[in-house]
Amino acid sequence: MLVKNINSELKDAPIDDKAGIKLVKITGDDEISIYAADISPNTSLNPHYHKVGIETYQILEGKGLMKIGELKNDKVQWTETFEASEGDCFSISEYTVHQIINHTNYNLRAIFSCASSHVGDDRYFVNE
Repeated sequence: MLVKNINSELKDAPIDDKAGIKLVKITGDDEISIYAADISPNTSLNPHYHKVGIETYQILEGKGLMKIGELKNDKVQWTETFEASEGDCFSISEYTVHQIINHTNYNLRAIFSCASSHVGDDRYFVNE
């Protein structure tokens, strides 16, 4: 059995150029995987959506503004914003545009589970 430590994996993780954050796969297969994300202070995950499957989040440390919206006429219409804090868990549905913004001076760490395609060919970034 392979055991990985989220903190160790994130320490050396590269920044995902498309997402704009540190991102690393911890475990899983094509159907369901666990990823860890580290969002630096005053940084945000680039807004995007997925066409297949939900994505579940758990905030491990820190807090940030989670924005939820929909794409209409090639523009995002934000419909909900909430502060996601340490210990919070939530799911993002298919075709839901989402972005988390770390508006603090501390790192925001989260894990999320999804199909591995969510960090591959089922990741559609949008302009605000």
